[in-house]
Amino acid sequence: MSAGLRVGQRARRRDLPAGGFRSEEFRGASRASPAIIFICPYGTSISTLRWAIRRIRRAGYHVMAYETTTAVFMAADPAILRDLISAMRKDLESQISRLRSEGVTEFGFFGSSLGSFILYNCIGDALPALRWGVFNTGGDIAQGMWRLDGARRQHVLRGWSLPRLEAAWADLQRPQFGRLDGCRFVFVSSRRDTIAPLDDITPYLEPMRRAGAQVSVLEVRAIGHLTTIVAGLWQAPRIIAMLRS
Repeated sequence: MSAGLRVGQRARRRDLPAGGFRSEEFRGASRASPAIIFICPYGTSISTLRWAIRRIRRAGYHVMAYETTTAVFMAADPAILRDLISAMRKDLESQISRLRSEGVTEFGFFGSSLGSFILYNCIGDALPALRWGVFNTGGDIAQGMWRLDGARRQHVLRGWSLPRLEAAWADLQRPQFGRLDGCRFVFVSSRRDTIAPLDDITPYLEPMRRAGAQVSVLEVRAIGHLTTIVAGLWQAPRIIAMLRS
């Protein structure tokens, strides 16, 4: 952050580059405030979720926020998701290294919907600094995307079926975590989420537990995918405090 910026003022802004994402940095009250990697849901901008970012900052955290390109689904090219995750991991590694040099010693995350899935592929050996975090909705990425009418139509037009898509993303859906000893994660979900329902989370809990993580599920009251995401975002400061306690 340049010397002229006030505490809490936006420090960095980037247009969507070839990597398919853009980030903004929001300083905490202290340079050593714990840092949270915040990844927006699919199709949602950082500016739309400033209210949620403000709530997290006011709770005492430094926020690195990310938004992603809609091409990840609408281009009907499964390779885009793979490339996006790879590019974001590299950027997160760089940002974590920079923040450490500035005095930050603790890192967590809060990802929603697609952001949750991206972070699912960033824990463990991929980014060992991320010791705790919130998956705000979760489940099978191919099945979830297939429930989005516009994205499904684009994939069908290009010859994709759900089984083919599941096969293309199988390794992303079941990443090799390495060791997660001492890590703490929570999935936020609702039984009435029609895109990523609560029951879809169960298969992804045990692999994390076998790797050594403490993983729990928090059910929220909601009437669909969007309201489930919003409920999790509204409760973010409380959920994060619970993870760190």
